[in-house]
Amino acid sequence: MKIKNSLGDKMKKRILNERLAAIVASLRHGEMIFIADAGSGTSSKAMYPLDSSVEYLNLGIVTGSPSFKDILTTLVNCGDFEGAIVTEDMIELNQKDFQIVEKNFDIKNIHIMHYIPEYYQMRDRCKAVIQTGDYGIHAQAILIAGYPSADIPMKWLKEGLKKDVE
Repeated sequence: MKIKNSLGDKMKKRILNERLAAIVASLRHGEMIFIADAGSGTSSKAMYPLDSSVEYLNLGIVTGSPSFKDILTTLVNCGDFEGAIVTEDMIELNQKDFQIVEKNFDIKNIHIMHYIPEYYQMRDRCKAVIQTGDYGIHAQAILIAGYPSADIPMKWLKEGLKKDVE
């Protein structure tokens, strides 16, 4: 049997990075993953340090690679994601990447929120941060794992569902 893989044939996308594939496979309904641009600081010395409970994976190779589009479309094609959260600044300052989000999610499943500090607080609720090599302004998004279902209230995404302890 001959396997076709010429440039004219469309091959199914799959994640080759072992750690990224494991992160995506481990996501459950309502869990989130943060796609960060190359400028997103995550160290303990950053303006808004990344919470130590959030896994960090830097995929950046060189300036611009991989791009926001590369990572978002690959994750959506290979994983189960029902929605995205972006900042209001992305809509204003980076229409190109916002349109990529719109092409991959129904507009009712795209949530818009304020940038600082709310977006970084949401980042700290994510299971992982995947950093790209993209230097686009606000070239970042939070992807919500799951399948199209009843809307998950933003309050649940922000705070989680916690048992009342008496």
